[in-house]
Amino acid sequence: MEIDAVADFLRNLLTAEVDKLPTEALVHKFWTYFSNWHKVSGRFRTCLKKNKLINVTCYSYTRDYCGMRFGLRPPARMEECRRLIANTTTAGRNRKTARIFNGYRSCFRSYRERVDANCTKELRKAIADRRLRTTKVVRATMNSMGPLLRALPTLRIIHLVRDPRAVALSRVRFGPSGKGLYYQQVLKSKSGSRYVAEATQYCHHVNADIRSRRALESEFPGRIKLVRYEDVVDNPAERFREVYELLDEPVPKATLERMQTIASKGQKRNLTTRWQGLLKLTDQQEIARHCDEFFRLIGIPSDEQEA
Repeated sequence: MEIDAVADFLRNLLTAEVDKLPTEALVHKFWTYFSNWHKVSGRFRTCLKKNKLINVTCYSYTRDYCGMRFGLRPPARMEECRRLIANTTTAGRNRKTARIFNGYRSCFRSYRERVDANCTKELRKAIADRRLRTTKVVRATMNSMGPLLRALPTLRIIHLVRDPRAVALSRVRFGPSGKGLYYQQVLKSKSGSRYVAEATQYCHHVNADIRSRRALESEFPGRIKLVRYEDVVDNPAERFREVYELLDEPVPKATLERMQTIASKGQKRNLTTRWQGLLKLTDQQEIARHCDEFFRLIGIPSDEQEA
């Protein structure tokens, strides 16, 4: 169910079927947090601000019961939350749980009425007016890409992966909302490394995605490309030429120059190798051991970038 729901969401987004998008997506705070990255939706963003549709209060209903992100509740509770949010009924639930999710849905219905009355037309136009449409998806699994590839013959997928040691460093420094249940358990037990915990969790999920991607590549040859974050930072021109070759499109000069500028900043900040000086050697070695399958799947020795 979840695989098909994610595929449907992405298909509706890429085909400008805005009326079919969930309200949560239309009034998400990231429309303003990362506005510099989606300037073409500026009129939609302005409309959201004008109609006070940014600071959504509906999550206050489910925050205690479901947490906010990254699996802050046990897996069984998270599965329950996903099902209750996706469904329109709370039949069979106790009175307290029913009240939580009925309140959540009622709250978002009020937002839906306002966003449809004032702003969705702006987002629909912003998408429909573009021949090339892209979206960055962080939480979807590669299994969701199968139905999408079948539904959209012109779709191309870039599968971006990053060294788990750098990912662990980034996640641990992100703040409380960026840490999952696995990390919290390590912290409470005061045993083991939080960096190893985050890297292990990352590799577990990405390994499954890589295996799924390989199966999809045999079914959809020439439509999926694996890209390593480290390669983009080290050589953005070459990597972006490869991406646009996948799209069968010329590389826009302005886009390439912007990516080179961003990559240059990453190089100066040592984003691809910073973990070497900040993680203990024992943590580096433990992560390499836990993530051995990840490195084998992408064809990179785990010690290639070790200090």
